[in-house]
Amino acid sequence: MVSLATTLIFALSRLPGATTVNANSASQSDVAAAIASAADGDTVTIPSGTASWTRTLRVKKGITIQGAGVGSTIIKDAVQSAAGPLLDCTLAAGSLTRITGIEFQDGGRTTNNLYGILKFTGSNTDGSRLRMDHCQFDDLNGMIVVETVIGVIDHNTIIRATKNGDSIIVHDTYWNGGTFGDKSWLDDTHFGTDRFLFIEDNVFKNNGDYNPGICDAYGGARFVVRHNQIFDRTVETHGTESNQRNRGTRAVEVYNNTYTGSDRNRFLGKMRSGVILFHDNTITGYWTGSTEFTLQAYRADDVFVPWNQADGVSQWDVNSGPFYSGTASAGGNHTVSVSGSPWTSNQWAGYTIRRDAGGSPGFAQIQSNTSNTITFAGGVIGNLAFNAGDTFKIYKVLQALDQPGRAKGSLIRGDPPVKPAGWNDQATEPCYAWNNVSGGTQQVGFAQGDLIIRPGEHYFNNTPMPGYTPYIYPHPLVNSGALPLLPSPAATPAATRTSERKPWGKMREKTKELKIKPVKKAKQNPANENTESQEKLGN
Repeated sequence: MVSLATTLIFALSRLPGATTVNANSASQSDVAAAIASAADGDTVTIPSGTASWTRTLRVKKGITIQGAGVGSTIIKDAVQSAAGPLLDCTLAAGSLTRITGIEFQDGGRTTNNLYGILKFTGSNTDGSRLRMDHCQFDDLNGMIVVETVIGVIDHNTIIRATKNGDSIIVHDTYWNGGTFGDKSWLDDTHFGTDRFLFIEDNVFKNNGDYNPGICDAYGGARFVVRHNQIFDRTVETHGTESNQRNRGTRAVEVYNNTYTGSDRNRFLGKMRSGVILFHDNTITGYWTGSTEFTLQAYRADDVFVPWNQADGVSQWDVNSGPFYSGTASAGGNHTVSVSGSPWTSNQWAGYTIRRDAGGSPGFAQIQSNTSNTITFAGGVIGNLAFNAGDTFKIYKVLQALDQPGRAKGSLIRGDPPVKPAGWNDQATEPCYAWNNVSGGTQQVGFAQGDLIIRPGEHYFNNTPMPGYTPYIYPHPLVNSGALPLLPSPAATPAATRTSERKPWGKMREKTKELKIKPVKKAKQNPANENTESQEKLGN
């Protein structure tokens, strides 16, 4: 029924009477004029040529915007507002919006745009769909942002070189009509269905000296990365932590991709919340023998507003303890000692030590212990230290809110978030990795980035997910929406017209811009996000 619905929706976007509207040139004013005269289901063609666009072009129609192909139709981003996108599309209910056959180049934007150079806003409940295909993005000074979008991004070339940032940023903030991604977490996972943004059959190049993500994700994001060629790049996500009130990534599938590295690091990506399936990927040049996809829960390492920390006492987590109360006889480099020999070897491994007073944060994950000395993790920042006389307690974090391998739970509301009455703890939904081969020899699975993420409970390596079947490939929008040929100027069909150029100010649609917030760092710790680039480089 899902496939049938997709087919019907696509058919509706090509209703009888749909026409082709030819823009006079690639200039922003000519393209805007063509879009203004188009209706849902129409195709707006942009001829060959190079044009610099200096203002945001807004689109609220279910139309196809089709260039003459990469290398022929070239649009340069010359918008100078830090918060202003080059192209801002609000998807039309029950229709397909398609962007195809255009090369996008940096035209001198001076500020990296976290809001999105290309921004697409949709809904998972109104039948709107997006396809963006056969385009090229040449090291733009900003990202492609998709907000609550169902559809596919396919057959594009996306290049990073000197500009900072990941390429595609996925949000599902308003999933099922909610806010902050809360209802995405409430909803089922839906693996193997069309309830995702699909990123497939693209080429992600890295022409620079760092390792950007092909994507990042926030606000209950749901996306699939499949059948791509990935060169020295990674799949990144955010959790319920450093993006403040917004929840973390909800569900991800990564499969049948070819990773090709140049021995820069060992990391293929990182999942910081929710559930991921990672399977059938082929990897070379990512430090064969130690290649990994990391699972990490940052709240087990540091403090983040407004969720605070997973330290064994937080209201958002499932906790146990205290199991031990003591006084430090000495402190060292990520160690604390007590008098006597009260413990057995490693009895506290995987627990949390919490200092009672002095400094912040005052907790860390315990890595190991001897009869009288505990060694604890450095965390994201690694600034927990003990002096003689400090008192502490030992707790156990059984489950942290939204950590990898957890899903569902009660609906959280409000800002700051309020724990609802009758709170229903989340369910364990394990992450699965299987049939990922690095260098022809290593079976690659998940690495335990934090000790509260436990193998055999929150994740399984070399284990297919029971009952799982991937969604149909290629995506139905790809099969039904193959790149059409541009009409010949000498043989323009009757249902084709050239737009009439009108003054820019009379055509511009006055729409209220949906604010997609940029990534913000936790107030207590402005250095939180700086560690990610170090981690990607293997530090």
